[in-house]
Amino acid sequence: MPHLPTRRSCRGFTLVELLVVISIIGVLVGLLLPAVQSAREAARRMQCQNNLKQLGLAMHMHQDSYKRFPYLRSGGGQNRHTWAIQLLPFLEQGNLYNVYKNPITGVSQTDGFNNHTSTDPTIVAARQSQVTTFFCPSRRGAPSLSPITTGSTVTGMPSDYAACSGNTSTAPTNGAFTMVNAGHMTTTVKIGDMSDGTSNTIMIGEKHIQLGQLNTPIQDGMILSGSEQQTYHRRAGRSWPLAINNTVAANMQFGSWHSGVCQFVFGDGSVRGLSVNVPGTVLGYLAARDDGQVAEIDQ
Repeated sequence: MPHLPTRRSCRGFTLVELLVVISIIGVLVGLLLPAVQSAREAARRMQCQNNLKQLGLAMHMHQDSYKRFPYLRSGGGQNRHTWAIQLLPFLEQGNLYNVYKNPITGVSQTDGFNNHTSTDPTIVAARQSQVTTFFCPSRRGAPSLSPITTGSTVTGMPSDYAACSGNTSTAPTNGAFTMVNAGHMTTTVKIGDMSDGTSNTIMIGEKHIQLGQLNTPIQDGMILSGSEQQTYHRRAGRSWPLAINNTVAANMQFGSWHSGVCQFVFGDGSVRGLSVNVPGTVLGYLAARDDGQVAEIDQ
């Protein structure tokens, strides 16, 4: 007698089995997520290092071209300019630099550059141009615009990096960039002025911006303008230790949004991360170019 085909039952998952599988997936995601986040932050920190490296190379190309590093600022005020605009040609931003440098009919100039506050469409586009070398990816990405000063509708590109003016607030200061009260454009630093050694002198670092203060004019204003001092330079020393995290109140100090470290480019072009717990005295030695103190640091 021929066998009739038997019908096999199709058994599905029970609710308990589904819950077990979902629980296992949840545990695996929980284990993997911190590793993924850590890898992403490592990549962002590496990009930040590269940005500082590019700024350091631009500083040395400026030194090669003009036999001096850029001056800190051309003076105080919205239409004054900073070290950042001087570096543009050495950051492959020659076209942007030329927009500011070449006269435009109907646009006034200050200190040899077209005014930031001009309503000319070419100037508006220039000041709002996004040069990503100035952005730390752990903190922000393009586009990013900040007011040039409090209450102003003039906006432009900010920066996560600031020049180091030394370990004092008394002008003339003693950093790789000198803050002065007069002779702004003629007061410059040369390699030979870093008598403590280029590898022991901070040039540019990550500036502290308090959480919630991104794109605010005082801490995070337009980097090309000399309007707000905390925008383009910071100090370092006993009175200005590194911010230990991004919730610390701003006080002209350096600091990053990387965990436990703040990154700097030194006078020799090297990029190093300093622990946020580095003693203020040691930090001050690194901020001064000629105090005769050579600091030993743990990176």
